[in-house]
Amino acid sequence: MIFSNVLTNLAAFVLVLGFLIFAHEAAHFIVAKLFGVRVLVFSFGFGQRLFGVQRGDTDYRVSLIPLGGYVRMAGDIPEERTEGDPDEFLSRPKWQRFLILFAGPFMNVLIAVAFLAGINMVGTETVFEPPVIGEVVAGKPAANAGLQVGDRIVAVDGSPIHEFGDMQVLINMNAGRPLRFEFTRSGVRHTISVVPEKQDTEFGPVGKIGIGPWIDPVVGSVDPNSAAARAGVKPGDRIASAAGQPIANLMQLNDIFSRVKGAPVAMDVVRNGTPVHLVLPAVDPKAQDLFRGIYPPTTLRKLAFLPAIEDSLDENWTSVKLTGAAIGRILTGEGSVKEFSGPITIARVSGSMLRRGFLPVVFLMAMLSLQLGIMNLLPIPVLDGGHIMVLLVEGAARRDLSIRTKERVQQVGLALLAALFIVVIYNDVITNVILMKKG
Repeated sequence: MIFSNVLTNLAAFVLVLGFLIFAHEAAHFIVAKLFGVRVLVFSFGFGQRLFGVQRGDTDYRVSLIPLGGYVRMAGDIPEERTEGDPDEFLSRPKWQRFLILFAGPFMNVLIAVAFLAGINMVGTETVFEPPVIGEVVAGKPAANAGLQVGDRIVAVDGSPIHEFGDMQVLINMNAGRPLRFEFTRSGVRHTISVVPEKQDTEFGPVGKIGIGPWIDPVVGSVDPNSAAARAGVKPGDRIASAAGQPIANLMQLNDIFSRVKGAPVAMDVVRNGTPVHLVLPAVDPKAQDLFRGIYPPTTLRKLAFLPAIEDSLDENWTSVKLTGAAIGRILTGEGSVKEFSGPITIARVSGSMLRRGFLPVVFLMAMLSLQLGIMNLLPIPVLDGGHIMVLLVEGAARRDLSIRTKERVQQVGLALLAALFIVVIYNDVITNVILMKKG
């Protein structure tokens, strides 16, 4: 099983990042060709050339390491420029060079919008979770701050909350940072401050405050091969009690099933107005099914083209703001580079999504594509954003920087990226080792 998961993780990692990076480079290539820049190499993959074909000035090749690709343009390195050759990158007008550089990150953002819109149009089964707290864990930040079961969250740090997931995203992104919660209790509005604690998960470090959603205890569907099916649980049943404990929120079943560790559980349900007593048989305590085959009601969320695009733009803009806030915390010292996920975590999450199905992989690719686009636009030398920054400085100064200055800028950028890469890899290894020990 472990070996199989490792292979799946590796395959998913190559598929996800390979596609996103190749699409990024393909955008550079297309715009460069449109402006008549001589492209020397357009490669799928990195490293040693395996095979390819020469068409005009361009070597279209497949290389050994299938993680994306790269584009090599004539004259794209200052010290190699041949003065007066109009088809070289550095000989083109600044606005053309800007568009060539911008094309890669723009393609990543376009993929993020298109993929999320596609998911919206295909449609997904979702469980609506209102912004009502259904569980508060004793000793955790929410309980310590005074939040209670039944509180309806109105806003977090000024951001309106419409579903429980909206709140969860903000909590996950703000470990260690005070958040202002506005909520109603018995019709009265209150405001408190809660500081999420950092917790290492299979998806990397996130903020947690110890709360769970409120889900009406009605059975939406039953896994036909589950303990619930063998006990006779039916869709539409309203669960009144389990293991002698009254049930007001479906999430309570998680705690009950965890506590009994696989033992049989007596359950009372109301079916078409009639009380029915059932007994869920024993199960393997190591089974991953938290609710023994009981699932809440779901609705099909499916949008037409324009609403799907609008919803995707909204979701991506929210992600941009959250990413900006995370980068801001790091720059101001409130956050840490430990918030960045490394290749091991990305591979593990990619594999997990691939094992769930096609749509989860597409959703992950949309999220990663947006982050890739944002990160590449940061004004860090070596990245596209760094080159764009140099163009803007030269445009403002109305003169080109010297080759020596550009070399120094590139060296500083490489040093910064190398240091960041080492830190991210170290944290990635430590985090995954800890998770393996816990598992």
